[in-house]
Amino acid sequence: MTTKQLSEKVTWSLGWWNIYFLLKIALKVKGVIGFSTLYNFAFFFFLLIPVANKGLRAAKNSIAVVVGLWLLHYDSFLPPLNRLTTQLSQLLQFDTLYLLELLTRFISLDIILLFGLILIAYYFAHQVFRVTSLVMITMIFFSFSHTEKPLYVQAKVPAAQIAKNEIHKAPVVPPQTTAALYVEHPTAKLKLPDIIDDISLNQYRKAFFANEAQKRSSLQSGLNLNHNFDILLLNICSISWDDLALTGQATHPLLAEFDILFENFNSATAYSGPAVIRLLRASCGQQEHTSLFESASNNQCLLFENLAQLGFNNELLLNHNGEFGNFMTHISNNIGALSPAVELDKLSPYQKSFDGSSIYRDATVLKQWLAQTNQTRNTPTVTLYNSISAHDGNRIIRGNSGSSLISYRQQQKNVLDDLYAFVNKLKKSQRNLVVIFVPEHGAAMRGDKMQIQGMREVPTKTITHVPVGIKFFGPDLNIQGDKIQLNQPNSYLAISDLLGNIIATDVFSGKPFQLSDLVQNLDEVGIVSQNQGTTILEIRKSSFLTLDDESWLHYDAN
Repeated sequence: MTTKQLSEKVTWSLGWWNIYFLLKIALKVKGVIGFSTLYNFAFFFFLLIPVANKGLRAAKNSIAVVVGLWLLHYDSFLPPLNRLTTQLSQLLQFDTLYLLELLTRFISLDIILLFGLILIAYYFAHQVFRVTSLVMITMIFFSFSHTEKPLYVQAKVPAAQIAKNEIHKAPVVPPQTTAALYVEHPTAKLKLPDIIDDISLNQYRKAFFANEAQKRSSLQSGLNLNHNFDILLLNICSISWDDLALTGQATHPLLAEFDILFENFNSATAYSGPAVIRLLRASCGQQEHTSLFESASNNQCLLFENLAQLGFNNELLLNHNGEFGNFMTHISNNIGALSPAVELDKLSPYQKSFDGSSIYRDATVLKQWLAQTNQTRNTPTVTLYNSISAHDGNRIIRGNSGSSLISYRQQQKNVLDDLYAFVNKLKKSQRNLVVIFVPEHGAAMRGDKMQIQGMREVPTKTITHVPVGIKFFGPDLNIQGDKIQLNQPNSYLAISDLLGNIIATDVFSGKPFQLSDLVQNLDEVGIVSQNQGTTILEIRKSSFLTLDDESWLHYDAN
């Protein structure tokens, strides 16, 4: 074959690259990816350029592979590649098995079967038809039809009129017991925009954080310094309402135990470090993500500092070493330097973490803590317990390995069962105690088209909508009325306000009190969640995402 004949053949055929475009077209039809007309046609014609020289042809094919992979990601709904590079230092701490599992989540069995069918179809079709011509005609059709744009291309949110009388309510997974109560917060609420566009969303976000910066908790206001009870914060990783619904644990008996249940609580982030900082700064309004890693501008924001001023000692308890992501540093920056109350080296590990470190079963750690603290204390204490038992990628040391969902289902159940057993032990302990169950964030085990299973770069509502519960223990408690579910949107400041109400009401004095008295005037807050470089706003049932703090897109997870 002459050079001229070779050029003519290459010019009119993509060869096996037809499979690449056929697969993208099929994925586009399934709604798995978008389709950028300009870039795909540019790549298409680049592949058609005839190259006779063997060395140049090899170079062209190498470039084509890199460009093809980049373009496939570009057309996907996954977050930008720079989000991966910003997390690279933490990704490198993951053990090899977990990294391999994460890679497999990008490719489902359906996609593998689809690829196989396209491969077989092409093998036979290219002998009869000009497949390249068919691919080009299909691409032209997509370029003129209304197609959903990929994440990068959605630079602007189209202006849309929203009915002013539409009321936003979050979906709630109702427990089987308790009566509902809605408490109206007296402060003025932010005005939601009637027109949704970049300008209005940026204005709303700015107004939101300006409003939050003015908030302070009632916990700081001249309260009694004599207390006869302790406080235990159960800060649990990777449990959201969506996770509970997915695993069938939304009606777990632990949830029915809580005297007060926040059904619409926003954790405001999807990662553990920011989550624990937000909890420890619960005495002020919600801070922007970038401010979390700076020293607290006002000590009045520090929950444990405020409780210390009221006479509570601070205590820390973990079921892990706290090294990943500088977790212990985040805690010490907002509580002070504390050594964990239970020495984990004396216990037997139950799991291996996603980074290969040891995790200790919640039942074992809490049993040891309870045994140590059953001794008479001279000073009331507030304890932060942090558990990562349900984190994605953990493995039970002597358990059967399975899919990530099967593994998560078992580990989540273990956490809930251990905490439920712990609650029953506390009932028999005859000690005065307030237990607050507050998950850091969800596990994202359902995933969506913009994030693979377990990925939490975008703090969607399925990740940040977490169950928060409060349980009272003590022989002299005299609770009147039914248990309470709170349906309004709350976040961490409401926990601080609630503790202030508990102290002011003196619930352990033996006097009768209504749970409804404790939830009066709790802070309400709009649903705004952030990770590094990402912000999600919820406006009347719709979520909007920005990756650059300027332009917004409608976040459609379906």
